[in-house]
Amino acid sequence: MAPSEPANGKKRKRPEVTKPTSAAKKGQSSTQKPISEATSPAVVRTSDQGPELTQSHILELEELIIESPRNYNHIVTLLTSLQDFASPSLGITSAVSLCRTFCRLLAIGRMKKKDTDNPAEAKLLVWLKERYKDYLKELGALLGSGEVFYQTTALTLLMKLVKEEGAHLKGPGDDYFFPHDLMARIANGILYTDFSEDATLRDEFVQKWLDEYHDVRYSFLFVTLTLAEQALTSPSLPLFRSNLLTILLSLQNLPKDPKSYTLSPFYVLNLPTKKSKKCSTSKAPPIISPTSHRTQLSDLWLATLRLPLTPDEQKNVLSSMTHSIVPYFTHPHLLFDFLTDCYNQGSVMAILALNGLFELIKAKNLDYPNFYEKLYALFDRNLMHVRYRSRFFRLVEIFLNSTHIPANLVASFIKRMSRLALTAPPSAIVIVVPLVYNLLKSHPSCTFMVHRERYDRDAARKEGYEDPFDMNEPDPMKTNAIESSLWELVMLQEHYHPSVATLARIVSEQFTKESYKLEDFLDHSYASMIDAELRKNIRNDPVVAYDIPKRIFTIVPPAVEVGDMVGDLKQVMEGNNLTDLWAF
Repeated sequence: MAPSEPANGKKRKRPEVTKPTSAAKKGQSSTQKPISEATSPAVVRTSDQGPELTQSHILELEELIIESPRNYNHIVTLLTSLQDFASPSLGITSAVSLCRTFCRLLAIGRMKKKDTDNPAEAKLLVWLKERYKDYLKELGALLGSGEVFYQTTALTLLMKLVKEEGAHLKGPGDDYFFPHDLMARIANGILYTDFSEDATLRDEFVQKWLDEYHDVRYSFLFVTLTLAEQALTSPSLPLFRSNLLTILLSLQNLPKDPKSYTLSPFYVLNLPTKKSKKCSTSKAPPIISPTSHRTQLSDLWLATLRLPLTPDEQKNVLSSMTHSIVPYFTHPHLLFDFLTDCYNQGSVMAILALNGLFELIKAKNLDYPNFYEKLYALFDRNLMHVRYRSRFFRLVEIFLNSTHIPANLVASFIKRMSRLALTAPPSAIVIVVPLVYNLLKSHPSCTFMVHRERYDRDAARKEGYEDPFDMNEPDPMKTNAIESSLWELVMLQEHYHPSVATLARIVSEQFTKESYKLEDFLDHSYASMIDAELRKNIRNDPVVAYDIPKRIFTIVPPAVEVGDMVGDLKQVMEGNNLTDLWAF
């Protein structure tokens, strides 16, 4: 079924092909008339000469249609009222009356071919099916109308028809039947509707139908797989993709363990309490199998991930990967290609993909080549400022705590984190320092970096100190970090924030303290740290300066001796732009 384009405006728009001709309005077309052309004198016409159609007249027409096949032409009258939609109340009344009409026709078998039908009855059946298709098109147009009341009403009527079709259109000898074609119309209408202003219809469809009834959800997954393949050539692909991702990520009550999961309740299907001999020997249909549900969901997810996703959509998927996607996959290793492609993009995308990769590596024992080298490349200045750094450092601690990785590798990570901490915000530093401490406790061979003194302090003050650590080396095994020292953490002991300075002093003490619980430091921010400072109980009054300095910067001329500095300082400071700007 080709996807239909959504309506952008508030008023309901329809394709030209659904507009009735004048002959259809009068009920005179040979293709829209049933076998009998007789009409009832009680019918109120909608022509220009006749009186206007009212709600009571619509109900009268509904009763006449049910009374006799001779009155089936009035279906065209109700369809015309729904198509014109001159009055919203009359249009909705016509839609509801037509739904009840077709439900009754389905119940009495008028919409199903029989072996005993004569040519006239067969022709009548074709005519009724054509009018039924016209009615479904009108309901599909209401789904994309943009008006919440019309949308929810159309969805309710369509789902009512789904139930009636499933109950009365079974084939001979069939125990189960679900109208997937009608569900495809519903899915197509919802997935191509713009919900940027109001997503009530989409939310109601998910919560009231997909989450509640397993047969409805299975049918939606089944038909949407085909729609996803067709959407690749549709100009409304971004709209389809956005709605599909939102629905898939919001699904609840999914079968996680097929062995302990029972599919119930069903909306259309009526499962027999006692299987017949035929049912006991035949295989159960996929729609009532939990394993088939998981397979269908996995196939649809793979088809969705093959669509050209935007960076924001990729981030949304990666953020939900471990708790909304991987647990319900029959073969999670099929997600490995998508995760590695995202991981190779680097930056935030790689940080989000790391969580999913870790789950696959841990659960499926998958191997990722050069994993630590690519993990090392993620440590840059931007890492300390991204919103996902807490989940990243949580995984880093797991990866580096292994005793099977070389000390050279761990030292490179420790040194790089320490170097980045010099320019990081306090909320990130309080994560790095406990993590470094824990890694030093887990890898004692790296503790030489804390107390190494291989240089002359006096010479270093005069000539400077060249750190053997190569910050630009991409391979963590070749950075020479194990030959360096953690002077960065010593500098952090003089940090302006007292919590950071106090925490950094732990590396200057003996390593007798137990490892930190990193979870206690991951959720810190500027706001939380300031709030913690304001809540502290101050025992002693803080020391303040008695004499407020008039200037912040002073410059000592190179020719002036230290003893003569006071006398010549005023002359040097006058006329200097830097000191003038900072004079108060």
